[in-house]
Amino acid sequence: MKLNLNKLQRKENGQVRIGVLISGTGIGVFMASLDATVAVILLELIRADFNVSPNRIQWVVLSYLLVMMAFTIIAGDLGDKISNKHIFQLGMFIFAIGSFLCFLSHSLMFLIFARAIQSLGATGMIANGIALVTRFTTRNNRGKAMGLSNLIISVSVISGPLLGALITHYYSWRVVFLINVPIGLVGLIWGQFAIPETPSLKKEKKADYIGSLSFALFLTLFMLSLSLFVEEIVPNSQTYAIISLVGSVIFFPIFIWWERRHNNPLIDLKLLKNRKIGFGLITAVMKHQGYIIILYHLNIYLQAIHIAARIDNIELPSIIVVGLIISGLPVGMAIMAVISGYLSDKIDARYLCTAAILGVVLMLILLFIFLSVNAPIWFYVIVTTVIGVCIGLFQSPNINSVMSAAPKDKVGVISGLHGLTTSIGISLGTAISTAVLTLGGTIIASSKGIQVGNIVDTPEVYVLALRWMFLFFAVITSFGAVISYLRGPENRDKEDKEK
Repeated sequence: MKLNLNKLQRKENGQVRIGVLISGTGIGVFMASLDATVAVILLELIRADFNVSPNRIQWVVLSYLLVMMAFTIIAGDLGDKISNKHIFQLGMFIFAIGSFLCFLSHSLMFLIFARAIQSLGATGMIANGIALVTRFTTRNNRGKAMGLSNLIISVSVISGPLLGALITHYYSWRVVFLINVPIGLVGLIWGQFAIPETPSLKKEKKADYIGSLSFALFLTLFMLSLSLFVEEIVPNSQTYAIISLVGSVIFFPIFIWWERRHNNPLIDLKLLKNRKIGFGLITAVMKHQGYIIILYHLNIYLQAIHIAARIDNIELPSIIVVGLIISGLPVGMAIMAVISGYLSDKIDARYLCTAAILGVVLMLILLFIFLSVNAPIWFYVIVTTVIGVCIGLFQSPNINSVMSAAPKDKVGVISGLHGLTTSIGISLGTAISTAVLTLGGTIIASSKGIQVGNIVDTPEVYVLALRWMFLFFAVITSFGAVISYLRGPENRDKEDKEK
């Protein structure tokens, strides 16, 4: 059996078979990404089932997001210290248990707890999935492997809402979570054969418990403050938002101080001075911000204003029409995922990533200029698809650049940091864009002498505020293009030798 296992995992020259490796890690990455998107579709059904308020139901998503942010880097660090493969498999097992608990949920509080268990398992898969790909690839094939991984994520983003809608239509929202259990068990068995063993990269080094705890508290409280400020999730949300923000401000300097003095810190701050790592992570956050403002704000606008204004000419339900328009984003990502991975093995990441970010900036400027109730639907289809293509072009080269620069004994931590950019980018993008939209709407309404309650109910103000919000993010994102270019040229041959 051992001989067959080695034959399955490796080519004749000793390198790991990319297809087999990605099939082993891809099941876990697919499940984690799928459940992050599918839950949004289920919220209204869950709310009606448990008979709770819309504000309380947001915790089904928020609990998943907060646990993800708190423990992703810790899961990567554990992978480096123990085994990336074993922590990845443990994460898949915990995720399956959490999914089964979601299926059994008899109350909202139990479901929120189960979602937190799910997310804890997802951190093990997300942080160590990319680390495993990095460990068993080289400069010559890492981009291709990253492209295939990003293709899996794009497919999960596309299929999540559709799969959730179909299953809940014929069965129940609980079944959506139940299907993760057999998939997780299959993934565990196949991963044992498909993924080579990964011995510890940090032998006999003391774990950084204080650094892990202080970082988890800082990031959780910071993102919680943003969520509470934007959404009235609990009574007196803004008061709790301020308390959470103060708490995060206290724990951040504690984390920095401790990491500087610890012999084996959770995050070696010196690594972030490497421009490929530091600048790559910053631009990844900016990329996710551009992604979420399209998925969130353009989605709401199209349903509330644009499609509603011409519903008589559309035979399909408006939510399906909007879904088809917005789907240009993940479709564009999927189209470019593998292509960009191949290109990143041949072309310097700073050129590909900078061009991709500039493409997003151009689309945001077009939305600022042409967004209106009278704009044709094909305009929004083109914009979302091009942004998706640009994000797909950005992802593989950027993560290839970041992970190729990561020291061998820190691949799990750097992979965790990169995985963390998703949650941070989405949270920051949602909070900042909503604040800019609200402030812009207030200023515009005041200049026109209009009394505004809910900005969406006043199309004249809402459309103008949206346009200025898109311009604001076009400017912010353009800085991301500059930062991306300043990461410097790639020299992965040298980096591979050092690792």
